Amino acid sequence: MAIERKCPQCNTWNEDLDYCSNCNHLLSAKIIEEKREEERETRRKAVPATKLEVFLKSWKESKYWILRVIYKILYTIAFIFIAIASLFAYLAATPNG
Repeated sequence: MAIERKCPQCNTWNEDLDYCSNCNHLLSAKIIEEKREEERETRRKAVPATKLEVFLKSWKESKYWILRVIYKILYTIAFIFIAIASLFAYLAATPNG
């Protein structure tokens, strides 16, 4: 069974084609989503890094070992804190049973 798509631009019914046979308008949902994802990725890459991200990256990749150690310690503490907070949120959300 063939899939038919109606072109939103010229209202022509088309067989299972990626582009309209009448006006050459894009019809394929897969190609449309791929283009949207490429645009999102391009916009995401164009956003400059925040001051905090630059600061943390400078500590993470510092030539001084003490800064790298402090970064790893703080990162570990933050990870543990978020894990514990997530556990409490999970326990609060589960029904009493």
